Amino acid sequence: MWYQKTIEETESYFRTDKEQGLSAREHERRLSSNGKNVLEQRKKISPVMIFFRQFTDFMVMILLAAAVASAAMGETVDALMVAAIIVLNSVLGFIQEYRAERSLESLQKLTEDEARVLIGGELKIKKAEDLVVGDVVILDQGTKVPADLRLVESFRLQVDESILTGESKAAEKTVGVLNDNVPLSKRKNMCYSGTVILGGRGKGIVVDTGMGTELGQIAGMLDRGGDDLTPLQKQLKQLGKILIVLCVVLCSVVAFAGVMLGGNLYDMILTGVSLGVASIPEGLPIVVTICLALGVRRLIAVNAIVRRLPSVETLGCVTCICTDKTGTLTKNCMETQCFYGEGAWHRVSDFGLLKSLALETNTVIMNCHSLLWDGSSYLGDPTETALVYGAIHSGVKGEQVEKIDEIAFDSDRKMMSVLGNRNGVKCSFVKGAPPVILDRCCCVFRDGRDLPLDGAEKKRILNDVSEMSAKGYRILALAIGRNISSSDDMEQNLTFLSMAAIKDPLRDDASTALKIAADAGIRSIMITGDQRGTALAVGKELGIAENEVDVLTGLEMSAMDDRELAPKLRDVSVIAAVSPSDKMRVVSLLRQSGEVCAMTGDGVNDAPALKEADIGIAMGKKGTDVTKDAADLVLADDNFSSIVAAVAQGRGIYDNIRSSLRYLLSSNLGEILVMFLAVVLCFPLPLLPLQILWVNLITDGLPALALAMEPVRLSLMKEPPRKGAVGIFYGGLGRKILIRGIFIGLVCFAAYFEGIRLSGDLAVARTMAFVSLVLAQLIYVFECRGSHSGWQGLRKNPFLLIIVAFSVLLQGFVVYHPLFHALFDTVPLSWGFLLLSVAFAALPSAFSCCLNVIFVKKNEKNSKKRRK
Repeated sequence: MWYQKTIEETESYFRTDKEQGLSAREHERRLSSNGKNVLEQRKKISPVMIFFRQFTDFMVMILLAAAVASAAMGETVDALMVAAIIVLNSVLGFIQEYRAERSLESLQKLTEDEARVLIGGELKIKKAEDLVVGDVVILDQGTKVPADLRLVESFRLQVDESILTGESKAAEKTVGVLNDNVPLSKRKNMCYSGTVILGGRGKGIVVDTGMGTELGQIAGMLDRGGDDLTPLQKQLKQLGKILIVLCVVLCSVVAFAGVMLGGNLYDMILTGVSLGVASIPEGLPIVVTICLALGVRRLIAVNAIVRRLPSVETLGCVTCICTDKTGTLTKNCMETQCFYGEGAWHRVSDFGLLKSLALETNTVIMNCHSLLWDGSSYLGDPTETALVYGAIHSGVKGEQVEKIDEIAFDSDRKMMSVLGNRNGVKCSFVKGAPPVILDRCCCVFRDGRDLPLDGAEKKRILNDVSEMSAKGYRILALAIGRNISSSDDMEQNLTFLSMAAIKDPLRDDASTALKIAADAGIRSIMITGDQRGTALAVGKELGIAENEVDVLTGLEMSAMDDRELAPKLRDVSVIAAVSPSDKMRVVSLLRQSGEVCAMTGDGVNDAPALKEADIGIAMGKKGTDVTKDAADLVLADDNFSSIVAAVAQGRGIYDNIRSSLRYLLSSNLGEILVMFLAVVLCFPLPLLPLQILWVNLITDGLPALALAMEPVRLSLMKEPPRKGAVGIFYGGLGRKILIRGIFIGLVCFAAYFEGIRLSGDLAVARTMAFVSLVLAQLIYVFECRGSHSGWQGLRKNPFLLIIVAFSVLLQGFVVYHPLFHALFDTVPLSWGFLLLSVAFAALPSAFSCCLNVIFVKKNEKNSKKRRK
């Protein structure tokens, strides 16, 4: 570990000199042998291969078989329709996968910068990609660190490492050796690639480049992140396998039985193939795709942008959200919320009431910072920025004084001082850690004058500091020295003025969103780079933690193997002081334990965990490009409550998909059953191949699509999340499909049988069966509205009424228009036969309504008994 090496050891190892750097010849030699300082990319898959890989999906293979079968029977229109479905799904899948390949390209952009490098003692500007180990790099405010560096000089160097550590507070850098094994956020003598210099200046020796840097290791983890199927994709894949087996078996049985019972071999094979087409819900993949696409539009309305279409469905079964703290639950900007004065804490807005104290305090703050003004805002250290804005908002302006001398902040001294001329009097303005400042104070400013500061008062002030620190605040003490004779005395005999309580505030609706998630049965775990105490304080403020038992740290995790850690993760709600690999480990173990895991984040350090999670959620405003490209969902408003709204949409969309599946499979089962009964009972075929294909054309796709447009039930967020492993047929869906499929088959065969018995004309009987089958399915579609009660609330989905009316109209043309009689072998039905066909078609729904009424009355009766 380079942070455990001295400067001399580092120079010796890399054969370099901190004052001269490498020679030009040695620099070029190392660049030639070691390669450029860039992030390696995976071997790219060609767009053509990505496209053709979409056709290996099992449901797509079923659709291909259906298209071939339709084409073989001369049904060009049907074959083209199925082919269009295949192409549409493949194009959507191609777009999703191709965009995912851009993740590492965004990481690459983070290193496309220039660096100031010492080459043979001369300062030269080099491309960051041309840096090699041993190069000596100069660091200045506002520049991006081009590689991993062991610092050899640091003058008030402060670095924003939030993209790696998740901590919003600037990291203060030194050059001393660190003997202990410390996490990345505590390596004060190191600077890491991709981080930004906020203030000061420094110099460092390059110790790692490219994939060897911390940023490169994150890129490696991002590359290894899984692209697992969503729960719905897994279930549909399994369903596809089951359907194709059933398809082959049923079609073979029907065709074989027909031949054995004297049927024509060609007709029976044609009928078997037609049944094969009928048994496959070729409308299901496109319905699922369009349902998810509609979900995307609904999510955009709640500021959630979907990058991968299946993620819409995954949202509905999320059981755990691992949320980053900085920028996700907090605003990612330090803010002075309270000032201390007259023995109590005051909100910034109230501090102006203490005019005299506020004036003194603000004068110290305004003359004790090193920020830059860009014409609209202050730039520099987040803590100092928070102090200045806090002073401005307190309502009393501080005095600007002539600066004479300054002692810079030092992490060992934990304080800084400025000597200035204030109205002809030399005064020192000091800020730092409260214990350090209090040790140098002899007075306290109270009631407009300096009073002696005794031990009891110091103890009381420190107790107030502890109280606020426990709430997650960072406390800075402010003091003033009056009538200073020389610079040597500027930090002695000070007067204690005030303290500032600074923190990264919570988002306004974070607590509410977490509570709604909890009510929906979703567990939230805050994962942060902050230390245990700060993390616990934030967890308490959010309402997700109560005491130390609820917190786990990265170091504690590293001391456990996976078997020990997995049960611990079931009980904690806050994980502190973590590294990127810790986040990935947490997400991986949660998924292994059966959780459907979402991970939120905004920094580069979050990207691998986002890709590892079932669904990665990036912040749109403050998130890096890397994080957005690795994510499945991007929040346009960085609002945690948008996740909750997205989950509600995900649950509703899954309900609608199940409704479509219920409708399609029941209808197809009815078609198979009516044909099977006729063959077994030695009847002529009740439906001809082209009639079967027509039924599929007008009753499968559009009505199922209309079901996908049902609005989402608000009560869904009061229900627990479904488990991904329960299967798509949970809650009795399989039973409903089976029962209704049998009913549809029976009534259709009954209409056919009555047509033969009453008319003796096979064409009339077949037309009656044809009409009954279509109408039975179109009536059934209203019962499949899973998000509402049967026929209620139809005004919320007028598209369903339009589709059903259009399908009935088309069926009427096929039966009554002469142009279609020869094509479909239909005959016009008399009013009597038509009404009989309609009556048979309505029987299943009428029977279902009667059962529902009986069950409702029975439940009401039982409820009355229980109340008595």
